[in-house]
Amino acid sequence: MLIDLHVHSTHSRGGALRPADVLAAARAAGLDGVVFTDLNTLDGLEEIRAAGREANLLALVGAEVVTDHGTFLCYFPRPEEVPALPQLLGSATPWSAREVLARVQGLDGAVVAAHPYDRSLSPASGDAIFTLDGLAAVEGLHGRRRGSHDDLAIEAADHLNLPCVGGSGALESVREVGSAATLFKEPVKDEAGLVAALRSGAVFCVALGVKPPPERSREARGGREERGGREERGGRGGRGDDRGGRRPRR
Repeated sequence: MLIDLHVHSTHSRGGALRPADVLAAARAAGLDGVVFTDLNTLDGLEEIRAAGREANLLALVGAEVVTDHGTFLCYFPRPEEVPALPQLLGSATPWSAREVLARVQGLDGAVVAAHPYDRSLSPASGDAIFTLDGLAAVEGLHGRRRGSHDDLAIEAADHLNLPCVGGSGALESVREVGSAATLFKEPVKDEAGLVAALRSGAVFCVALGVKPPPERSREARGGREERGGREERGGRGGRGDDRGGRRPRR
């Protein structure tokens, strides 16, 4: 399954995307589902689930949490049972990254470092992710801000022996949806399945719409595989299958 793990809606500060419009764009992009990760909130849960039923497309809910060491994508197996984040994490902000990981793990959730080397964040996580316990994965492809920070994130994931995931970070335009996604080896039906897959590591990031020049060799691309307009990259050496013309990195 191809799922965009990082999409914002009107429930995010600065977000302009209605869940129904996001899901229509996701279907057009060939995605099997979307996880809405609004900033510091799970408030869109009911609207998002209703939109998913209407579109007959997987629509899950997590949150992008802003901390003292960058932002983190937090996924809960039962988001409807999670208290409001200020209640869960405290009223004093910025929240501690270590406290966020501990509280999410305490609810059997999974935490992903979101575009950790993105210099537009203040502060970015950077190498602080090496000091954090309990990360499930690193966001190795971020659709809105591709560049060297993706390469640094993938290198960090390799050192940490963590998988890489992909997400568009869509915020302002539905055209952003699906620019990066995550391939799941097994079907995901709900948030509990999403968390289990992330914690098992059976995932890797996919960039859609990538077409390398034909003369470039695999070695010149730094070991990246690009097939069918999609580029696959991941921690732990990368993983994948041959569905839809995609090939795994080994």
